[in-house]
Amino acid sequence: MIVTTARKPSQKTRTFCKRLSKFTGWKYVTRGKSSLSAFEDGNFLLVGENRGNPANFNFFLNGECFLSIRANISIEADISPGREPVIQGDSALARALADATGFNTAGDSDRIICVGDERIEFIHKEAALIVLKLIAIRGKGFA
Repeated sequence: MIVTTARKPSQKTRTFCKRLSKFTGWKYVTRGKSSLSAFEDGNFLLVGENRGNPANFNFFLNGECFLSIRANISIEADISPGREPVIQGDSALARALADATGFNTAGDSDRIICVGDERIEFIHKEAALIVLKLIAIRGKGFA
């Protein structure tokens, strides 16, 4: 999966995308003037922003928006590359996130994406590194 941004992202959004790519093992690609059609052959995450802060996460599978999440973001610590994370949670959002990312919902990893009703936490060795406080969700199976 590729992580990219809107055309003119803020420094906060670029930094967030780089940290997210380190946590997940995905490739971060600077979008620049490229249109979304440049990415439609594969799966990608488009990170949008609100008032200069990363806030919108649109997961595209084969050129179609599969899942859209709007959230408030907090980053607790710097992130280094590591093992592929595992998604924990037994909700429609956890299953949709697993489908969108290709991450397993079972297995052993020191990196966990914990999906709850109101938040998604990216955890490494029991410390939350990134926290998304959910505002809205759209996609298959969501209103």
